Amino acid sequence: MLTPKERMRRAMTNGVPDCVPVMPQICHPHAIRMLGMPFEETLIEVLLRPELMNRLDYECAKRYGVDGMRLAVTGDPTERKEILQEDGIIWRMNPGTGRKTARLDVEGGGWWVPLEEEVTLHDEADVDRLPLPTSAEIIASGKLDSARKIACEAGPDMFMAAWAPAFTVEYLTTVRGKAQTFVDLIERPEFCHHALNKATDIAIQTAIAMAKVGIDGVMLGETFGGVIGPRLYAEFCLPYMRRFVEAVRPHGLLTYQHTCGNSTALFELMADSGADCIEPLDPLGGVSVADAKRRVGARVGLMGGVHTVLLARGSLREVQADCARCLAEGAPGGGYILACGDMLPTETSPEKVRAMVEAAHLCRYSDEKQRRHA
Repeated sequence: MLTPKERMRRAMTNGVPDCVPVMPQICHPHAIRMLGMPFEETLIEVLLRPELMNRLDYECAKRYGVDGMRLAVTGDPTERKEILQEDGIIWRMNPGTGRKTARLDVEGGGWWVPLEEEVTLHDEADVDRLPLPTSAEIIASGKLDSARKIACEAGPDMFMAAWAPAFTVEYLTTVRGKAQTFVDLIERPEFCHHALNKATDIAIQTAIAMAKVGIDGVMLGETFGGVIGPRLYAEFCLPYMRRFVEAVRPHGLLTYQHTCGNSTALFELMADSGADCIEPLDPLGGVSVADAKRRVGARVGLMGGVHTVLLARGSLREVQADCARCLAEGAPGGGYILACGDMLPTETSPEKVRAMVEAAHLCRYSDEKQRRHA
């Protein structure tokens, strides 16, 4: 019998494990509810002590008995934070001016939603001035202390992934704003490539630091992949994905590419990146696990596909039926991990998550097939 970490590694690299692993992509708002903690008070505590986020997610993951989870890089532990709770809304404040700068999305992943997009890079000179810390400097900063502690504590009992910093089109949207980014892709492609090269260098060093503290895999996020289409994706995402994967693979990291929404037109390009696995195969975006399996299942592992609306608002029987659908489409031949079509909704009942775990772990392969794929 494989350990959960071994099971995840084998499935993510398109092999045949002893049973289908499950990694439902837990975010801390769900963990807070599942653990029975005061919701808003704990959300604010996480904002003030970001290292608590990983602890909550890990405690939740252990109770469910999942095979893998995502950890977060928790930011500068010395950063000053100003939070305001007002009429049921949690605001981030500018410490200098006292102005509200962002609203907390309490029903999503617990992330900040900026009130206004800020342009922080204007030209190539701004890009050149961006610091490029080494992996050793990133470790010394303390940003990975929480992830290191959880990974060490879990040992072989859970596969630990972490988010790489954005370094393709999603990165551009954070430094240029969403609307301006899509203008820049057409009118200033050289500037975009200059910024993406620097962002990729930073992401590579961060991922190497993750490997050094015991992280097993890295998620490459590109939530705009289904928006920009194959041509722009091939120009502004694929080269940097390939460079990242090639740079981190010698350090033992597995990679999985996360593209939200309708990624159907991008399956082959996502596989061309060299990533070990693609996800989340979002049915809300019209993505079919069966279609992904048919087109690229021989080249990459697949993860995801369980309908998030059913997890949030459907019945237990509906969730069980949807898990059975995903397993029937993705599991044959191995290389499949049962997971949500994005992150696990905050309001999902524990019974539904346990149904996912039970369905996955009951989906076993014959000893003969395991030996052939070992």
